[in-house]
Amino acid sequence: MYFNLSVKNDLSKGRLKEIKTDVRDIFERDRDRVLHSTAFRKLKDKTQVFMFEKGDYYRNRLTHTLEVVQLSRSLSRRLGLNEDLSEVIALSHDLGHTPFGHAGEEIIVQEIDKTFNHNVQSFRQVTLLEKKYIDYEGLNLSWETLDGIIKHNGPVLNSSYDFNLSKNFIFDLGLNPSLEAQVAAICDDIAYIAHDFDDALRSKAISLEQIQSLEYFFEISKYKMEDISDLDIFRNNLTRFIINFLILDVFKQTIKNITDSSISTASEVINHKKFLVEFSPESKILVLELKKFLFNNFYTSDLVIKGKESAQSIVRFVIDFLMNNVKSLPDSWLSKIDDDESKKRVIIDYICGMTDQFAINFHKNNV
Repeated sequence: MYFNLSVKNDLSKGRLKEIKTDVRDIFERDRDRVLHSTAFRKLKDKTQVFMFEKGDYYRNRLTHTLEVVQLSRSLSRRLGLNEDLSEVIALSHDLGHTPFGHAGEEIIVQEIDKTFNHNVQSFRQVTLLEKKYIDYEGLNLSWETLDGIIKHNGPVLNSSYDFNLSKNFIFDLGLNPSLEAQVAAICDDIAYIAHDFDDALRSKAISLEQIQSLEYFFEISKYKMEDISDLDIFRNNLTRFIINFLILDVFKQTIKNITDSSISTASEVINHKKFLVEFSPESKILVLELKKFLFNNFYTSDLVIKGKESAQSIVRFVIDFLMNNVKSLPDSWLSKIDDDESKKRVIIDYICGMTDQFAINFHKNNV
């Protein structure tokens, strides 16, 4: 609508393995492949914040992902970008999470691989671990989708992982991803901030009294504590305000950044010195305040910590058990092990394929 900086379907760098075209555009097909993948279905039983408090309303990785997708499509549409590409990157961004989310990831890093990163694992999932096609491993997604998954948090520096799939299918890790990928990344932040506040208030892990410490939020939102009498109404209004305010802010700031930078081509986007899709300076202050509040009052609350400790105990047990009883792995996994390094890699991949419930049952059956 505003610029001609979207990734064009017919200018895609294509796939590692060429496939016959059909009525769908290339990124539509990527989206469909991710939606039908095993890893995507498993997100419904992977933790967002709460591990064992399985209330009807708390987010899991699947509901979080769908919320990121919705925000990504909406923002991409207003910026005149390729909505299908933003959507598939958003759909893929959490596919590599361990059971119990970040709590499980921390134990993988502590116990078996200090370099483990769920973004890298998402890339492995869609390029190697999904088994759906006769002619190749993975989902055979387009270069642009994979580039967006790799650079979900920006250009990748000092990575020991080799993302290149062939000598002709390579990724320049030092460059920015597309605007579509940048949109998916910032919508991930907006979604988890807004909806973690919703879950925190709903669970009563934080109180209205604690909310009063959000000075910059009240300054911007014009809310007044004395006007808040109904917690449910305030919770819904808080969530809605955060999303609406930040999406509009990113929209305006992105247009300003593009205009001020005199960028006119998609190639200039990836070579720019920083992300063009970002919060305004004022909103960066708000986002920092909200994130700090969530960390100090929600993520470290007794309710969350209790579940986290139990979850991490389970993941630690699973790692120890498999390292000492590797032959308990299914034959299809066991056949991939050649040495100690491949043993660790296989165990990590196997654990990342577990849902929360599978890990819980594995622990119960082997303790």
